[in-house]
Amino acid sequence: MAEAAEAYVADAFGQHLALAPIAPANLPHFILDRYAMWQGALNGRKLLLMAVQEVLPTGSGVTVQYLKHREMVQQQLGADLVLLLLDRASGTIRRQMIERKIGFIAPGAQIYVPEAFLDLRERAPAFAIAHADQISPTTQVLLLAVLQGRSLEDRSLTELADELRVSIMSISRSLDELEALQLASAHHVSRQRRLRLRLGGRELWGEVQARLQSPVRKTRIVVAHRPGEIGPLAGESALARSTMLAAPRIETRAVLAASWKRIVEEQGLREATPFDDGRLEVQTWTYDPQILARNGVVDLLSLYLSVRANPDERVAQAAEELLETYAW
Repeated sequence: MAEAAEAYVADAFGQHLALAPIAPANLPHFILDRYAMWQGALNGRKLLLMAVQEVLPTGSGVTVQYLKHREMVQQQLGADLVLLLLDRASGTIRRQMIERKIGFIAPGAQIYVPEAFLDLRERAPAFAIAHADQISPTTQVLLLAVLQGRSLEDRSLTELADELRVSIMSISRSLDELEALQLASAHHVSRQRRLRLRLGGRELWGEVQARLQSPVRKTRIVVAHRPGEIGPLAGESALARSTMLAAPRIETRAVLAASWKRIVEEQGLREATPFDDGRLEVQTWTYDPQILARNGVVDLLSLYLSVRANPDERVAQAAEELLETYAW
């Protein structure tokens, strides 16, 4: 159970509990007989996990007993956080724990830490977001839109969803993410939640660029008869439009990954061989490149993110040149 708890918290929330089993000599035997214990840390605070080792019948007063035992253990060991480790806990039991302010970890389901005002679930992982290395695709396209002059401040969830061609739920999660990262502040007009960023321009870019990722999921070489209808120019083809880099022999275009199968059918695309004419490189992206594209070319910041790690020094240098000349 302890290993499962460690794996769950590390995977879902980016926290390493570093649990070690303990059996403190200064605790009464009835405590040691009833509970298995582990010591570790959570978000810089001393953590103690307790797991009931015996199966007790419903209505036996286990909750009241646990609260008394928890207080005794916390006093004796001086732990900041004491959590109950639950094995295969039902949603009903977890709700009861929350109602009674009993902190717990249910591996694979939830961690609840009332002392730290944390209620961490995989469907609303604010704590995990704050420690994530990358920003989600929807949040990334929202930030890139703002950085490139789109007026999205004080827009409602519906307006943002329409502007960025995503669901309202996706936008709501993006605002959760931005608030967890302290890039946006909570802001409401009547009952409507609205976007309000704390930073802008070069300062915002400096804060987020390390978390931003290449939008390119996969690259394919196909035979295409109408490349201009597939998507905007991308990759080295787009980079050549804005820098001194020479245009590549094979043109590159970008499409939304979720639209790839539809585009293949509509355009009659097929995998190319080295001997085919009309070869085209197509990148499938995690977000729709058309949202921020201008004049048939992907936006400059997404372009930079897609080529900045290119092993070709010419391309990497052109990418830096692109960013140096960007007008914030």
